[in-house]
Amino acid sequence: MTGGVLVLSDARIRAVLGAADVVAAQERAFLLATDPGRVRAAHTHYETFAPDGIAFVHSAVAEGETGVVFKSGTQRPRNAEKGLPSVHATVTVHDPESGRTVAVLNGTTVTTLRTAGGLVAAARALSPAFPHTVGVLGAGAQATEFVCLMSELLPVERFLMWSPGLQAEGRARLDQRLSGLPVEVAASPRELCERSRTVATCTLSRTPVVEGAWLRPGTTVLTMGSYAPDRREIDLACSRRADLTFADLPAQALRSNGPVLEALGAGALTEDAVRPLAEVLRGDHPGRAGGGETVVFHSNGLGIQDATLAWLAYTRALARGVGLRADL
Repeated sequence: MTGGVLVLSDARIRAVLGAADVVAAQERAFLLATDPGRVRAAHTHYETFAPDGIAFVHSAVAEGETGVVFKSGTQRPRNAEKGLPSVHATVTVHDPESGRTVAVLNGTTVTTLRTAGGLVAAARALSPAFPHTVGVLGAGAQATEFVCLMSELLPVERFLMWSPGLQAEGRARLDQRLSGLPVEVAASPRELCERSRTVATCTLSRTPVVEGAWLRPGTTVLTMGSYAPDRREIDLACSRRADLTFADLPAQALRSNGPVLEALGAGALTEDAVRPLAEVLRGDHPGRAGGGETVVFHSNGLGIQDATLAWLAYTRALARGVGLRADL
């Protein structure tokens, strides 16, 4: 395939990347993010005129591993009420030497896969031994992708899911991709937390959906939507209960993660206590040392996560002759 720009849709990205590829790409992204000098990145965002709407641009490149990757798009949490994804985005991939645009990807798919894949990587590194029950707060695209990836890569006993929509509509609200998986609908967030050893918060909530008082000893909590100062998926008691706190990139968590900022302000957490997941992935930190520890991981979303996944999808598609060619 020569000439033009390679265009990769949702279906074509998924055709060249399996669950193991997605999670491995995110593990690599976390390692690169903490390797001094290997990554250059920038991001910006602003509020649009739409209620609760955000526009964003993320860009990153890893020396010797990816081209320059840009992701631009919008986030509308209220889209869930219309049955639409909350994130709509486009990813462009540029040749690392010439800067030429070589590919355009479905950015919504890249975002969903890299975010869910990052959470699965954290679960694999930090959760108690599987199989056990995994609780998922949320039932949208990210929650669904997380369950699908987890079910392929880890021996999960069952998934407990809860969201306001599930509470109102029951299993009819679940994505069809979950129909053959061991998924139950929890009666409440409290029941979900009390019955689970791993709890994933796949929401954009500004108020806590997990309370520390609900957690059993030895629980791992993974947050996905607490990446801004005004978003808090876990309460202060949960942060206080954590024996270990990890983040994809501590420097970013200390600047913008809602629960981290709250815990710092209350004296419940110190800056040096927030450790990068990469330390566990590299073997520099033992991670969970015993079955009784409470562990919290915060995913803030990094441009290098988009870059590693998009570059892998592009190079795989190029090698396999997958995708459309278009002249811009």
